[in-house]
Amino acid sequence: MSDGRVFHAAAGGRHVLRYQGRVDYPIAPAIERFAQGLFNGNGPTALVFDLRPASMLDSTNLGLLARLAVRVGEGGGHPTIVSTNDDVTDVLRSMGLATMFQISSDDPLLHEVGPGEEIPLEPTDQRDLMRTMLEAHRVLARIDENDSAGFRAVVEGLEAELGPPS
Repeated sequence: MSDGRVFHAAAGGRHVLRYQGRVDYPIAPAIERFAQGLFNGNGPTALVFDLRPASMLDSTNLGLLARLAVRVGEGGGHPTIVSTNDDVTDVLRSMGLATMFQISSDDPLLHEVGPGEEIPLEPTDQRDLMRTMLEAHRVLARIDENDSAGFRAVVEGLEAELGPPS
């Protein structure tokens, strides 16, 4: 059972998303909806994903991190992941996320912001959840050649399940 929670804190145009516990796919659509609000207007100049309190992120949430990194980069911002859990850091590196993020054990922004507010986990319908999973896995399939075949299979399965775009 997922005990995952995500918190948001900000200082100016710089934002921190702090992941806590086991962060599984059912909460990804709520994180995505919240993050879309951050990109209204100019978007964040810096986005730090604080994974220190996280015990695990599933592939959907890792793909969502990658999608958000792309958005930040397109706006000229800098995405960073802070992780002190060797297992989490090893997964990030093995999936090629080090090519998209600066991965470190600390970031000055974490000392400037408080613990933040918890992102509300509104109910999500099955189709929205599957769409979020699909987009996350599409990004993962493009990042690392070693993992792409497995993620492409997930993408094809989700596309078949969702059917043609409406």
